Amino acid sequence: MKAIRIYKTGGQEVLKLETLPDLICQPDEVLVSIKSASVNYSDVLIRKGDYPYMPQFPAILGNEAAGIITETGSKIKHLKVGQRVIVFGKPSYATQVAVTEAGIIPIPDAVDFDEAAALPIIYLTAYHMLHTVRRVRAGETILVHAAAGGVGTALIQLAKLADIHLIGLTSDDKKAAIISKMGYEQVINYKTEDVVARVNQITGNKGVDLIIDCVGGSRFDDNFKMLATLGHIIWYGIVDGQPTTDFKKALGSKPHKCHSVSMFHLYGILSQPALMMDSFKTLIGYLVKGQIKPVIHARLPLADAAKAHAILENKENIGKVILKP
Repeated sequence: MKAIRIYKTGGQEVLKLETLPDLICQPDEVLVSIKSASVNYSDVLIRKGDYPYMPQFPAILGNEAAGIITETGSKIKHLKVGQRVIVFGKPSYATQVAVTEAGIIPIPDAVDFDEAAALPIIYLTAYHMLHTVRRVRAGETILVHAAAGGVGTALIQLAKLADIHLIGLTSDDKKAAIISKMGYEQVINYKTEDVVARVNQITGNKGVDLIIDCVGGSRFDDNFKMLATLGHIIWYGIVDGQPTTDFKKALGSKPHKCHSVSMFHLYGILSQPALMMDSFKTLIGYLVKGQIKPVIHARLPLADAAKAHAILENKENIGKVILKP
């Protein structure tokens, strides 16, 4: 098998394409030939050593893919060779993966492998931030940081289904034009505009009901200046590092506003298998009906994993980057 492994943290140069022994299928596992593997910013953070859940080295990166079952273990009863599946939670920058039944989601023949590989992390994240953490209501307004990224583009489609209004933040006018056509009602270039002033102008100084922030860093403080009464912030990433916010001061300075902050990590959903599977089925249903469609920015050979990481680190992507083993 071929795989991308890292032996230490560092720059894109630590990503190594290697030939490894083929995997042996254990009794409680299936082997899957990977057709498409998705690249996430968490992969970049692991490579750099900045992720809170670091693997042991050497490590194969990635944790979501789609492919075909090529072998089943003796204890597997509900899956079969030739079945098309999503693989979730196992190293996926490779040509094959061994996984237990709990990490497999069957997909219909009509579902494209690239779209299936792009689905799990960004859509589960977007779905549960909207419907589990916050439980949004029709007519609410949401401000989305990194609106052109994977989760940002997933939110466009899920927000439409929930009748939610979206304001997006992005880093350049080209991205702004594209995501406006996709469904963001208002888009702000945070590099050239005063974000707080624009959001308050758009909302008539009311503020937004929900802010979804994967960026963190020094700009996190501004979130509290854009929240409506009873407004909520969901913080789910550290693209620009940990927030420098004094949360006690930020929340306590205007207690009458009843602001609140939640941290979100998908591991919290994965720890509840029934909840995860129920939402997965919902999302697969949306996909089959054409109600959602993952946005694919680029498809690259497995050997170009470093290029894939560069695209994410340089914030060039609109949607997901897919590796093709």
